Amino acid sequence: MPQRPFSAAVRVNASFWLLVLLAAIVSPLTVVAAILTAAALHELGHLAAMRYYGVSVKRFRLTALGAELDAPALARLSYGRELIITLAGVTVNLFCAILLALLGLRTWREWCFVFAGAHLVLAAFNLLPVVPLDGARALCLALSFFLGPATGERITAAVSLACSLALCALGLKLSLELHSGWLFAFASFGLLWGTLRQLGLARGGKSV
Repeated sequence: MPQRPFSAAVRVNASFWLLVLLAAIVSPLTVVAAILTAAALHELGHLAAMRYYGVSVKRFRLTALGAELDAPALARLSYGRELIITLAGVTVNLFCAILLALLGLRTWREWCFVFAGAHLVLAAFNLLPVVPLDGARALCLALSFFLGPATGERITAAVSLACSLALCALGLKLSLELHSGWLFAFASFGLLWGTLRQLGLARGGKSV
């Protein structure tokens, strides 16, 4: 009997609750709700694509950088199929953003545009070529297809580290000079930590 696509151990990291708390302090509750909703739909996009290809999830871990889905079966998929799974979350966000924006032209203007904006921001964030985000995984898959996995991973690691350092510098600049952007700085340093952590891990499976 095939394993269910989602029979995973679920864990919530303390950094996730810290991010929610910081967001609630600096942002209206409507914005917080919009971001959490967009994040949930993003992960459902990944899970739906995994279900389609029969990939089961061993571990589901929520962190400040999103969800880590430990799915060793991804290693057996083709580059194309894994790329579809990797970009499924962003695709859902973009689709929802378009629908909400169109709905906002007719009714519930403020709410629809806030939620549409949350989906767009989350999609853009996840497309950054920084490990462990979807953009870095998509870049690695594309490079691995054309140049081989070893070269693809090396280039992705270099791009990821450079981008995360640049984001940290920008976050510090905004925080110190403009006395704003503290949440951006927190997320930037979280990305740097996530990059260093995941680049040093020898994992049997792959995270989305």
